[in-house]
Amino acid sequence: MKKKLLTIGALAMLAESTIQAQTVIFDKGTSWSYQDLDQAQPDAWKTQNYDISSWPVGNAPLGYGDPVTTTIHAGVANLITAYFAKDFTVNLSALTDTMELGVMRDDGIVVYLNGEEVVRDNMPAGTITFNTLSSTTIDGAAENVYNIFSIPKSKFINGVNRISVELHNRSATSSDLRIDAYLKTKPNTTPTPITCNAAHISCFTSIVPTAQTDKLIIPGEHKYQLILKEGDNYTEGGGLVGGQNDFTAYVAKSGSSTNGYLSVNHETNPGGVTMAEVNYNAATKLWQLTRSRAVGFSDPSLVQTIRNCSGGITPWGTVVTAEESVTANDVNGDGYKDYGWLVEIDPATAQVISKNADGSKGKLWQMGIMNHENVVINNAGTVAYYGEDGGTHMVYKYVMDTPNDLSSGNLYVLKLDQGLTAAGDPASTTATWVQMPNKTKADQNNTATLAQSLGGTRFNGVEDVDISPLDGKIYFTAKGLDKVYRLQDNGTTASQVETFVGGANSVYSFETAQGTKSEAWGDGNDNLTFDELGNLWVLQDGGKNYIWVIAPDHTQANPKVRLFASMPAGSEPTGLTFTPDHKFGFFSIQHPDSTISTDVDATGNTIDYRGKSATVVIALKGNLGTQGSLGTIENVAAENTVTVAPNPTSGMVKINSPKGLKGISVTAYSVDGKIVYTKKFNGTNKILDLDFTQQLEGSRVLILNIEAEGGFQKTVKLLKK
Repeated sequence: MKKKLLTIGALAMLAESTIQAQTVIFDKGTSWSYQDLDQAQPDAWKTQNYDISSWPVGNAPLGYGDPVTTTIHAGVANLITAYFAKDFTVNLSALTDTMELGVMRDDGIVVYLNGEEVVRDNMPAGTITFNTLSSTTIDGAAENVYNIFSIPKSKFINGVNRISVELHNRSATSSDLRIDAYLKTKPNTTPTPITCNAAHISCFTSIVPTAQTDKLIIPGEHKYQLILKEGDNYTEGGGLVGGQNDFTAYVAKSGSSTNGYLSVNHETNPGGVTMAEVNYNAATKLWQLTRSRAVGFSDPSLVQTIRNCSGGITPWGTVVTAEESVTANDVNGDGYKDYGWLVEIDPATAQVISKNADGSKGKLWQMGIMNHENVVINNAGTVAYYGEDGGTHMVYKYVMDTPNDLSSGNLYVLKLDQGLTAAGDPASTTATWVQMPNKTKADQNNTATLAQSLGGTRFNGVEDVDISPLDGKIYFTAKGLDKVYRLQDNGTTASQVETFVGGANSVYSFETAQGTKSEAWGDGNDNLTFDELGNLWVLQDGGKNYIWVIAPDHTQANPKVRLFASMPAGSEPTGLTFTPDHKFGFFSIQHPDSTISTDVDATGNTIDYRGKSATVVIALKGNLGTQGSLGTIENVAAENTVTVAPNPTSGMVKINSPKGLKGISVTAYSVDGKIVYTKKFNGTNKILDLDFTQQLEGSRVLILNIEAEGGFQKTVKLLKK
């Protein structure tokens, strides 16, 4: 069965029948002429014949504040814009149809070839002047990324060409400014179109890298639907859905991919878990929430829970929730510290089922006390793996005495045979599982001290552990080291220990709707989830709060990494789980800013989770809803027929609403999610005349989001003529 699934997974890759070596036209570190006089240049500066003979010349990287070969502006940090130019000679017959330009920039650039703008990156739309600031600040690992752009062969001339770059800072007082670039041919490939498994959620084209915007950005092939959010009323038992939505578990009823329990952790103090029941309506292609209630933790023997962070789903159909904080208190005097444990829940009853020796409700004491992050259990129901986010920062294994019973077992801590290198990579490929005492209350209350005394390896923030469905290897992430590791568990030892993906300075390239793009892995790799094809989904807490997808045959030497989603401003993605058929994935959007925008989800209705943690389901368009959403960049119909014409346009458009709309708001987004225009119109309007000429100069496609009082919303893709 796995061989068949792996073959399906391979269908998602693009086969190429021709691979050619790339020819470098000019390389990184070569010389550039530059102007750093803190003043605007004449408009002709970017043309091919402009005299730059008096400009200083230096090798790249050029700039100040970061490691450079050539320091400009005497290293003084008050330059808004610097200008760079380079002449190079090409033979058109030797060029490929598309040329690859790679630019390391801090912060924004506009690139001209023989006087014509060919690239604009991290800069606003419209006219650019000397005083124009970049759109965002480039910092951290992103400062070292060579962003990849494509330039058509038709833009070059035979013989001498000139590339001119204006480099813009984010502020006049920014501490750094830097640039380097290369130009080379791009292999002409003969792509063999391959149809991916149209039902599988992993079939998508990467989104364009972006800073967080005010909306959820997902691939164009997908839609999402809001299921529940912080502050919703429970359907049973009274009360409201908690906040800080974290681990999100879909537990199938009788193996169903359309009818199940949805468990949502709340990383709050005191903690909590929402238990909902959801089912998929095949007629509307929408999910319905039919029941919701809070899990009961009021039993005196439990005290309560605290910071229910991640967790796990057991092979026997229960949910394990993890307490991320530890306390020394023993309020009920049972001899156990109150918080810092794993707790098992029956989703059908929304009640705790782990028990004490006397039969009262309890926590999973033998699994140890720690800053628990998650737990994953093998299919045989015999071994559990988990890590500690804080405290010891170690990886643990728990071997059950009886299959499918977490109440009793032996506990082990992972010890790398030669530790970690200074770069955070395993110094050797082998490790040992060191058994820990865990049968007495004293030992169970002192997991951290025992693990440290036995020499367990400290990884720094083990945010998640998961098991590959293809090879059974154990994968775990260390958020503080920005890496995902993997190993083969051999019982008392482990082998093939290695860094699988990541590192803050790692940069990955992938295909998007706008061509090849590169992005730094960044910091904060957090939750891990495998789909059954072996793709590893990595949810990022920190950096740009992305969801990444790593192919099963990825290696650091031959990377296969894609970018699936960008969270709304202020939020992070948490707790992704899939339905058994892998058509649907559920995850939460934790703590979004109150300033994010409303949106339209797969229901076609306006949704609002501003400032409220939310739980959503995602799927390919054909599997979810009949309406579109801005997150998937699709046109949306509305009862009040509103037209935007002409489309395509040279810039001037009319928004025509025959019935009239009150309080119209129009927001224009570039295809990478940046707001380039926003305005609200008072009163009731039937016709609005708008000019998007400047916005379309920098982006040939705009997404117009039109909202009005009474819940009206329409999304239109506006094309440049």
